[in-house]
Amino acid sequence: MSDLFLTHEELVDLTGFKNPAGHVKWLEKNRWRYVLTRSQQARVSREYFLDRMGLPRGKTGSTNQANQAAALEEPDFSALDRM
Repeated sequence: MSDLFLTHEELVDLTGFKNPAGHVKWLEKNRWRYVLTRSQQARVSREYFLDRMGLPRGKTGSTNQANQAAALEEPDFSALDRM
């Protein structure tokens, strides 16, 4: 599950705050998307973090692999002739 969301230490690095309330304050101020856990700790998607930071996503996710395969596949244009 730690691959899905940023860890507490990564949120500290991102926000500069050590406590969860500080994380939320920074995320709100900088208009980042996040969700709160029951204990009011911010959860930021690792994928969203990578997008916001302009970094390439990891190639281990099955969704990412499916998107890459679809991008490489040539469309079947002969289907247009059958219309």
